[in-house]
Amino acid sequence: MSRWIRYAGLVLMPALLLSVALLGCSGEKKREKKGGDDSTKDGEPAAGEMKPIKVGKNVIAGVVKLGKEDPDYDKLNAELKKKIDLKPKDKGACEEAYKQTLWIVDKDTRGVKNVAVWLMPEKDDEFFNVKELVEKKQGFKPVVVVDQPHCQFEPRVLVLFPDYIDPDKPGSAEEPKYVKTGQKFYAVNPATIEHNTKVQPPRGAGTGMNKILPSKSSSKDKPETGIDVMAATGLKPYDITRGEIKIACDIHPWMEGAAWAFPHPLATTTDAKGNFEIKNVPDSGKVRIFVWHEKAGFVNEGGNKGQVIDVSDAKQNFTITDVK
Repeated sequence: MSRWIRYAGLVLMPALLLSVALLGCSGEKKREKKGGDDSTKDGEPAAGEMKPIKVGKNVIAGVVKLGKEDPDYDKLNAELKKKIDLKPKDKGACEEAYKQTLWIVDKDTRGVKNVAVWLMPEKDDEFFNVKELVEKKQGFKPVVVVDQPHCQFEPRVLVLFPDYIDPDKPGSAEEPKYVKTGQKFYAVNPATIEHNTKVQPPRGAGTGMNKILPSKSSSKDKPETGIDVMAATGLKPYDITRGEIKIACDIHPWMEGAAWAFPHPLATTTDAKGNFEIKNVPDSGKVRIFVWHEKAGFVNEGGNKGQVIDVSDAKQNFTITDVK
């Protein structure tokens, strides 16, 4: 019997040792997988993910003014008149459109209206974490309306906030992960003549749209009776180096407008005196500021790449020197 036990031990021992070795390798593999996991520590983003920048209570404000050179207003008005006169049937309804609106400049302050001003993080792989603002419905307009009361778009330039970057799963700078803000964007027509609203987004910003708006069919008081542009185009934030979202009316070709869509609400347009104010700016660090006019283009240093500023420099003034 003892001889048989010794024989069995000699046969079974190698198999037992092999099993232990395999079990050890399996455990080691599990430990290696755990060590190389993509999960993050202390809220740090995983490799390749965008980095969140916390918004704060800072405010950046300023004024955009026109330099010494004036646009040729007479020429602009003459060109406008020539186009409107080609539509004699609509001349009465378009009577208020004879004054150009490309350059609206305050006579006393030289401030320029309808200049888009916005901020972006200093680096391309960063994003403003605005989830809390969206949840509280703060810092942005839930409804944006472009009106067409007399053959001109009002406002002529707008900023939109259709989506924000998901701070839980932000994605990469090349492919951010967006969440809808719920903002609505309507086009309305209270005029006595028919219009069409044509929206031409640059690549990556949504799909184009060209829809008829019957006369007296809608108004800014009841914008939901107009065209739901956001739903029709699927507008979303995009690479701003591709340019603005163009708005036009094929029936009245002198009607032109522009919009920009951002993944945050740190954007605005200047008022009649050229003033602007951006709230919810981070409390510290650097950001990029962009200042854009429909005719002059980017007024800030760095063009469409933005001008780096410290958020402590709360006063930012700009002068348009090239009226083209």
